[in-house]
Amino acid sequence: MVMKNFLLGLSKFVLGIILAMLIMSLAGAAMVRYFMARSGEPPERPIYDNDLPEDQPVAAAPEGSDSPEVSALEESAAAEIENAPEPEPEADPEPDPEPAPEGGYDAYVTQPVGLILRSGPGVDYTNIGGIGYEERITVLGEEAGWLNVLLSNGEEGWIREGNTAPE
Repeated sequence: MVMKNFLLGLSKFVLGIILAMLIMSLAGAAMVRYFMARSGEPPERPIYDNDLPEDQPVAAAPEGSDSPEVSALEESAAAEIENAPEPEPEADPEPDPEPAPEGGYDAYVTQPVGLILRSGPGVDYTNIGGIGYEERITVLGEEAGWLNVLLSNGEEGWIREGNTAPE
């Protein structure tokens, strides 16, 4: 009797495991089928500002043309060309930079994040600006690991040595 109850309980347990696995498999298959069906549908067409409203009819095609969409596109392109702003005249080329002063040299910033421009040679001096990556500078002098530099806008300051390369 004990053995019979044990076998009956074991068979119920195994049957329960099998049913649970079957239900999980069917649920997984249903989920995969749902997502596969959703990915097969094309997405909604995006609407842009220059699109024609849906209730506005497309202009009739001229004779010899078999597509009304082409003539509408041609008309809108012609309207855009007529309304296009005039191009600005090219700016005068920048004059050649002045040569570096005696004892100085031209360089550019090699630090990718740029540099802090200080009012004196040290971190105790105030921050007076910054210099961008690959910006051109003129090194006027050196002092205790700091460079006295002149920027293209005429501003003068100090930066840490080792963050520039000569041109």
